[in-house]
Amino acid sequence: MNTLREIAEKLIQAKTILLYPHVGIYGDAVGSCVAIAKALRKLGKTAYALYKDDVPHNLEFMITDEQGESYFTSDPDIIPDEDLDVSMAVDCGGWDRFRPYEDKFRAAETTLCLDHHGTSIMTEEDGRTHGIADFSVIDPEAAATGILVFDLLKELQSMTDIKVIPDREIGEALFAAITTDTGNFQYSNTNRKCYEVMAEISDWDVDTNKVSVEIYENVRMEEVRIKSLAMDHMTMVSGGKGAISYVSKEDLERIGVREGETDSVVVAMRAIKGVEVVAFLKEKDHNVVRVSFRSKSNADVAAIAASHKGGGHKKSAGCTLNMSIGEAVELISREVEMALEK
Repeated sequence: MNTLREIAEKLIQAKTILLYPHVGIYGDAVGSCVAIAKALRKLGKTAYALYKDDVPHNLEFMITDEQGESYFTSDPDIIPDEDLDVSMAVDCGGWDRFRPYEDKFRAAETTLCLDHHGTSIMTEEDGRTHGIADFSVIDPEAAATGILVFDLLKELQSMTDIKVIPDREIGEALFAAITTDTGNFQYSNTNRKCYEVMAEISDWDVDTNKVSVEIYENVRMEEVRIKSLAMDHMTMVSGGKGAISYVSKEDLERIGVREGETDSVVVAMRAIKGVEVVAFLKEKDHNVVRVSFRSKSNADVAAIAASHKGGGHKKSAGCTLNMSIGEAVELISREVEMALEK
């Protein structure tokens, strides 16, 4: 593993940078990418986050700069391969987490990774650890990748005379990253560092109320409808300790659901009294099912996800299954039951 100083040095040396957030993007990845991209643009660099789908509508408020140019693009040729200095994975550390851009990632002169998922760490036989990139900082103790970005920006600021931070828009992006990955500071990963970062960026003229309204009180009716349908589909296992639900691609298309609008389903399921483990399955395409896991106390859902080449944290993880939605529901129901029996 490397240091944030080394990551910062590579970014300072680069002129062109592409950032790679994970599929099924949410607040931590969006906020982290926006904060990094804006900081790099302030340093005169060309920087974009490369993402093939739309950013969830409740996070769109922060993805455009003052000139109206988006920090996000789906065009891998926005920076030609021969001109790409740095590729940087953000909030993810596996090829499957940002396909179909693996070849583009590898095309850069230097590759970096900044992440807080323990499943992104690979261990060699001699005990050495590394990530997918030339230089990696992967810290499972960080509550959010946004926390690592905050420290990275501190390093960048110390290496240049240009004012990178404090910056209100960067602060709002970091707040979005941290609040979403800590369940609005309710999850057990919320620690002292979260509050220390929040104390500092509160001096950057950050409007936390505005950001909170955009994220949490900006729900389209379609999201309400899909959550209602998912709750109707929910079944309980292990005497009510496990909750499993699903929606089909047909459901998503019929209701008109956008990217990110099913995220509230796992939150609602996890809140049910007595539930310890939640699994929500979303059919993305024929024989392509995205599974989101949550754990309330001690069950390790990252282990379930990792068994299917997914990843995440002990209490929040995900994976993709290549089977029908019916087969996936049966398989995951059995695996959740097994996890709860341990």
